[in-house]
Amino acid sequence: MSTPTLYLDWLILAATAYPAGFSYSLFAARRGGAGAVSTPFLFYLAFPFVAVSLAVWATRPGALALRGTSAPLLVVAVLLAPVALAVEYLIHALATYERGAKLLRGVTMQRFWQGGLSPVDCVLLGVVVVGEEFFFREVWLGTLHDSHGFAAALALLLSSVVYGCNHLAYGPVSVASKTASGLIYGGLYLLGGKSLWLPVVTHGLQNIILFKLTRERHG
Repeated sequence: MSTPTLYLDWLILAATAYPAGFSYSLFAARRGGAGAVSTPFLFYLAFPFVAVSLAVWATRPGALALRGTSAPLLVVAVLLAPVALAVEYLIHALATYERGAKLLRGVTMQRFWQGGLSPVDCVLLGVVVVGEEFFFREVWLGTLHDSHGFAAALALLLSSVVYGCNHLAYGPVSVASKTASGLIYGGLYLLGGKSLWLPVVTHGLQNIILFKLTRERHG
């Protein structure tokens, strides 16, 4: 691999490492912070995924290659959605128990996300889901494994940790829970022949289940 290509790869990895932090900083600079989820906030959240993805496509067109998948693998992706949600719930429940509180009963989410979502909000969240999977599976996992020769297990672990750190604003427990779900998404990506559709389905369906359960609890 030539030195310019190596530098370009690491520049792309740096640009895709912490989109949530960039989005919030940009929103706070222009809007003064967010107390609850809103359409403008979700627009800012989705913006870096679109902008950086276009930049990646312009510099490394092969990074946007979308591979097909099969019906059985799509079924697996669907079945893994509640598994990923359960893993995240278990990590948060154990952290709550370790702090001396009672075990969590029922699924909940941060108060910030408990507001209602419009159809436009749902579309923007869908962009974020696809963007996260492209950044952390296609770009991070794919680049480390394919371009730099990292062992699949190590590339999976590193990309999942970076994905977890993207949720640092929600606290260290969220970093741990998202790292765990990142391992599920990344493992599915590798086992499915590096088809991005599989983790997108699992991730998106997990969010749908989470929002539905939360609405039923707080509605």
